[in-house]
Amino acid sequence: MNKYFTLIVLIVVATVSTFGFQADDKSPARVAQALVDAFNAHDVEGVLKTYHPNSVARRLPSGEVFLTGHSDLRKKFETAFQRNPTIKVEIVQRIVDGVFVIDKEKIIVVTDGKKSERFGLVIYEIRDGLIVNEWYPRSQ
Repeated sequence: MNKYFTLIVLIVVATVSTFGFQADDKSPARVAQALVDAFNAHDVEGVLKTYHPNSVARRLPSGEVFLTGHSDLRKKFETAFQRNPTIKVEIVQRIVDGVFVIDKEKIIVVTDGKKSERFGLVIYEIRDGLIVNEWYPRSQ
């Protein structure tokens, strides 16, 4: 009886960990964190894996579209990493509400041994494990 119980427990644990992890991978919080992790690793392909191929980025409050799809994103991130090889982002605060993730970010760059920081806000809409829309509010 003890062998059967152990076998059942092992099967349940393996099933939960396998399927549970895959389900979590697509959660908006996990996708947003995967983007941050890829950004901090300067992994352009990893960044692109978090975005839908036809994603759209807009400025707020104007609603102006400034990035559309993987081609624009690739240029943005390759340029950022090339221009600032030390660039990193830290999430100061994250709010998750359904398919929306709001990140208050601290962007850190070290140039000539001097650290500079700036803050930004980004809102992501994440569906089926991919960023489909993002908005960048600008303070007036």
